Amino acid sequence: MNIYKLLQINQKINNHRIKFFGLWLLSVFNKRYLSIQFDPVLACNLRCKMCYFTDPNFTKKLKGIFKEEDLPKIASVNFKNALKIQIGCGAEPTLFKNIDKIIELARQYKIPHISMVTNGNLLTKQDISTYSEKGLHEFIISMHGVYKDTYENFMDKGNYDIFHKLLENISLEKKNNPKLTLRINYTFNKDNFYEIKDFFKWFGQYDINTIQFRPIDKIGETAYNNFSLKEIEQDYSKIMQDFGVEAQLRKINVLAPTSIKRDEERNVVQNKNNSSYLVPYATCYIAPDFFWKENFDWKNQTFHQWKKENHWDWKLFKNIFISRKKLDQINRNMLNYSVEMNG
Repeated sequence: MNIYKLLQINQKINNHRIKFFGLWLLSVFNKRYLSIQFDPVLACNLRCKMCYFTDPNFTKKLKGIFKEEDLPKIASVNFKNALKIQIGCGAEPTLFKNIDKIIELARQYKIPHISMVTNGNLLTKQDISTYSEKGLHEFIISMHGVYKDTYENFMDKGNYDIFHKLLENISLEKKNNPKLTLRINYTFNKDNFYEIKDFFKWFGQYDINTIQFRPIDKIGETAYNNFSLKEIEQDYSKIMQDFGVEAQLRKINVLAPTSIKRDEERNVVQNKNNSSYLVPYATCYIAPDFFWKENFDWKNQTFHQWKKENHWDWKLFKNIFISRKKLDQINRNMLNYSVEMNG
């Protein structure tokens, strides 16, 4: 399944009522619609300066790891309702020793798209091969700088040379497994944005399928705390346009915000994104300290039981008739990513 084509179709549907109607139908007929984001361990080997792992007060709350014996039970709860699963969300999954078991379970439950988000500094060539053989569809690699100094500054404890070797090893594995894909997540701020112009000069030799550009966001009191993007607003569209031209020639998909304008006082984007309305209803976060919703007991409930007890389908149905203005009040204003399919 090409998850990015689905995202592109979703992007083209502007009416939030149609989107909620589709979500309601999928839920009523017990079809796949969940996007599972799975953090099996709440820890990280790096201290990226734009990440909440540099906030000691925030990280005090981030503790816990699933046991291997927990995994089959977790999978039985709602893997059959998942359209995709992303291993790694707010922490580093390679610190968990049983990633292969998660991939095996996801494949057993026939989840159409299985990905893993990682900084990649701990991934060995053997790991890449093993996860690929088990059924991983996509490696999503975090990156905060094109140049060595920038990369190692923003990704504290990270190694630029190891990062290059990682991309080389994934590119080699893709020759053995044509279904495997590689995505780069580039988080930018005013100090690393202009390096994007040289991306293909330093990384053009690797077999990359997708690149996502993600503007800095405030989550916790991070080491780097300049969240303003005003200095790059004027140049943003031109640089993204030029990058998109080169990406198209290389058949690389690009995910990037249509705008980076923000309300500087509240640190929220000013453009509207009706896709974000679905996030609380379609995204299932799983971690040692949280599973789906506050009132969900994964050890003693199935997803179907919880839906019935909480009148979930009725809530989805009512959202079809809620105004956009009211949805804006109850949903965080998130960025609207434009999906350019070039592959």
